[in-house]
Amino acid sequence: MALQNTFRLAISDDFFDAYSRLPRNAQSKVSEFINRFRQDPTRPGLNYESIRDSHDKRMKSVRVDQAHRAIVLKPDSGNVYILLWVDKHDDAYTWARRKVCRINEVSGALQIIDIEDVEVTTERLERINQEQPQQPGKFDSVEDKQLMKLGVPEILLPAVRQIKTDDAVEQLLPHLPREASDALLMLAAGYELGDVLQQLEKSKVVQPIDTEDLEKALQNDDSLSRFMVITDDTELEEMLAAPLEKWRVFLHPTQRKLVERDWNGAVRVLGGAGTGKTVVAMHRAKWLVQNRFTDPNDRILFTTFTRNLAVDIEANLKSICSTDQMRRIRVINLDAWVAEFLRQEGVETRILYSDETDDLWKQAYTTAPVELGLPLSFYQEEWQTVVLDQGCQSLRDYLVARRTGRGTRLSRPQRQMIWSVFEEYRNLLREKGLREPEDAMRDAAQIIAAKGAASLPFRAVIVDEAQDMSEAAFTLLRAIAGEPAPNDLFIVGDPHQRIYGKVATLSRCGINIQGRSRKLRLNYRTTDEIRRWATQVLQGMSIDDLDGGSDTLKDYRSLMHGDEPVIQGFTRFDDELSYLKQLLSSIHSTEQTLSGTCLVFRTAPLMEQYETALKSMEFPVKRIRRNQPDNPLEDGIRISTMHRVKGLQFNYVILPSLNADTIPLKAGLEHCADEASQDRFVDGERCLLHVAATRAKKQVLITYCGNPSPLLPISK
Repeated sequence: MALQNTFRLAISDDFFDAYSRLPRNAQSKVSEFINRFRQDPTRPGLNYESIRDSHDKRMKSVRVDQAHRAIVLKPDSGNVYILLWVDKHDDAYTWARRKVCRINEVSGALQIIDIEDVEVTTERLERINQEQPQQPGKFDSVEDKQLMKLGVPEILLPAVRQIKTDDAVEQLLPHLPREASDALLMLAAGYELGDVLQQLEKSKVVQPIDTEDLEKALQNDDSLSRFMVITDDTELEEMLAAPLEKWRVFLHPTQRKLVERDWNGAVRVLGGAGTGKTVVAMHRAKWLVQNRFTDPNDRILFTTFTRNLAVDIEANLKSICSTDQMRRIRVINLDAWVAEFLRQEGVETRILYSDETDDLWKQAYTTAPVELGLPLSFYQEEWQTVVLDQGCQSLRDYLVARRTGRGTRLSRPQRQMIWSVFEEYRNLLREKGLREPEDAMRDAAQIIAAKGAASLPFRAVIVDEAQDMSEAAFTLLRAIAGEPAPNDLFIVGDPHQRIYGKVATLSRCGINIQGRSRKLRLNYRTTDEIRRWATQVLQGMSIDDLDGGSDTLKDYRSLMHGDEPVIQGFTRFDDELSYLKQLLSSIHSTEQTLSGTCLVFRTAPLMEQYETALKSMEFPVKRIRRNQPDNPLEDGIRISTMHRVKGLQFNYVILPSLNADTIPLKAGLEHCADEASQDRFVDGERCLLHVAATRAKKQVLITYCGNPSPLLPISK
């Protein structure tokens, strides 16, 4: 039964956390209680009980069953009721005594604050502060009202004023409301207050706030990041069925501002691993079909680089979209879309990938000018990083192409000499009806340009994992989206996770993001210990921002804490296997399942070697497949290559055999034509290791035999 119009009910994300930890039979009783409560939260049988010594007298206890109590914010006046927590009787009362639920008198957001936690945190920061008595505070130049405007509760202002170091900022972050974390990170990283307010889309003007108006407070974007206002029976039932899948309802205020608005053109969203970029992209797709492109014939193209990630995105979109909405969202990786489009246009071709081109390159290399003495690997790299990336179709194109970062200098006559090899390679492709992905994308873009984008049904294009897209890909995506228009392109990515070597500049592809660039800074997946370790892997690298500028992780943080990554070295393979057996048995005894554990390998042969060993130890093993979403309810250790695990997450990630010749991969280094190529290859290997480590939510565990990989940071 739907909630009567005279009452408003909201549920906090903390409530869903607490609910998820209850036994199954208790969860069933809580669901029944919520249904009764929604019908009439004022009926006498509910028996609201006051909580002795509570800091917030509006918090009441309501009986669920003999053992469990729900904590409700019961208004003194008005018709808004909020379910805050549910737990065993004594634990529920303990939680309620520590908390207050207040409307921030400057930001207008409803915030849950742990009073005792605030006191302990403030005292700890004061002690730290005494060690740097002469050092100015990080936020001395920002007035109290502006800090509150950014989401800092008044009661936490004394703690904020104690902050003098980056370490102190990190200690405070877990105790702040979500919306304040982003702002303080930016201020601590050196952003001016005006820039922070602009980025977070907050006005400098302080408006009067009614601190008793719960209904208005629940409409605040910051409030919506932690309170779900119940308007739909189905949505509530789905949340209770999967209470830990909070991403389906709760968006960080920064994320919501990206999703629920009209953009006057293409948007680029950057963010480190675990910041929720894919979640934002999925909610954007839903918002567009629900609110902007609502005609039954309107379509949204949601594309990404890898096939297995597209499969997972489609499965997750189905959990937040109706059947009709999903019918109008096409989820497909870009190569597959191109192949399908060319077939429909009558172009008989097969897209060929780099691991299938060796024989053709060997044939083409027979035409190479001997006097230049350039190895085959040089031609393959030059083809990929210059010819394909810049769409060189003729010698004239190649003669004026940029070769920035290429280690081997070429004169104009030398370019003329080696073009014959590229010409021969392309002729061999044509003879066999083959195309490399970039050429196929340019062919598709030309067809669309000739026919007009109106020949396609897509009103908008959403791009995930944009850092792995080439300039040919973005040129095609611009063609698919048509002439620049509001809400046309929404692009998310993280250049620190670039593992396929593609570097694109959006402006060179006809995509203008000026004034529409945003960044996500808070990692919701991994602990800060994992984040720090994985970020160390990238130390010293220069990272682009997809549009000719540079990107940095200096303001990238996690709010969670846990164990440091563990690195274990062995002299014998059998000793490593014995350690892994003991480790997996320990995880199984703690977690009661191994489905949340993934062993990630640099190469497929290495994965197969360990798969055989795991099966001989009688562990259930499930390989991450290209065309199948991973079902977490299916037991078994997950195994995957580093490339295939992109976009996934697990409680524990184990990285076996990170030996000196495994990463950076010895065979890959040997294939590099010069020192500059080696540097690029090693940077790609660093990104690959960074991606693998940041799949972990709880802990990363690394093993090696013999000499460890030189890319491994030493865990503190």
